[in-house]
Amino acid sequence: MAHEYDNAFRTMENDCPKLLIPLVNEVFKTNYSLESPIELYPNEQLITSPEDKQMIRITDSNFVIIGSSEDRYHIECESNPDSNELQVRIYQYDMQVALYGHTFIEDIMHVEFPRTAVLYLRHNDNTPDTLKICIHNEDDVLQREIQVIKVQQYTLKEIFDKNLFIILPFHIFVHEKELSLYNKDKNKLNELIHEYEYIVGKLNDLNQVGELTSLEKYCIITSMRSVLGLIAKKYNKVIKEADRVMGGEILEYEAKTIYRNGFKNGELKGELKGELKKGLQAYKNCIERGMSKEDALAISELKEEDISKELS
Repeated sequence: MAHEYDNAFRTMENDCPKLLIPLVNEVFKTNYSLESPIELYPNEQLITSPEDKQMIRITDSNFVIIGSSEDRYHIECESNPDSNELQVRIYQYDMQVALYGHTFIEDIMHVEFPRTAVLYLRHNDNTPDTLKICIHNEDDVLQREIQVIKVQQYTLKEIFDKNLFIILPFHIFVHEKELSLYNKDKNKLNELIHEYEYIVGKLNDLNQVGELTSLEKYCIITSMRSVLGLIAKKYNKVIKEADRVMGGEILEYEAKTIYRNGFKNGELKGELKGELKKGLQAYKNCIERGMSKEDALAISELKEEDISKELS
């Protein structure tokens, strides 16, 4: 099941990479602008095992943020903190990433490891604040510190204050041990549902003032539903009531599919030039799916006059 949680994180990274910037600022104490360009790189890494076998491993993220310099980052999403194997995997991943970006200066090869962090969805009293990897070379020792993010330590207020929207889908882990009780106790369940209503309301407000795009909002809500469906799969009442809050928001479609179809159709026809054309195709896809005009405008992020002008 851990891979399914990884998938939720990768989905948000791939579809809404700007959500990574506040997380990087929080973990690495950087100060990137939310408008800083981000370049995503392939997550598939060819790893050689101790038995000299080659295998493909998938990292959860591999990206560069372009500020005053180009800094590469690697963030892993892990559901449990009790495996030393993670440090082995991180070393393998980071070594491959470093090799891909190697340079030669005056016949000397230079490799630079990415800045790396682990996003722990669960933690316990023994979970460290950093993971350490020591690389021994004759008399020299290089110690790498891997930053640790403990999702459950962040309150909803902190998440919204710091724009850490990318960890919102995993906030449900705070309630993991109480899900059985919520499924039996209507009053307790209502407390959880009120929390989801608060989250969705805040996301709507941020979308209205332009701090979140429609795609980002729907991607977050879709990921929240996905993670809840995994962690609460034994508790039908919990899923049903939470889905009532979130399901109405995404109207039984995924915004990313609408966007991708818009881009793909436009590329095939050779008609899309610029953001307005892309938005127009997204609008048409929404209408074809039976959505209302208002919802289609929200997803395509166009104004009514744009539609009237282009279709006239």
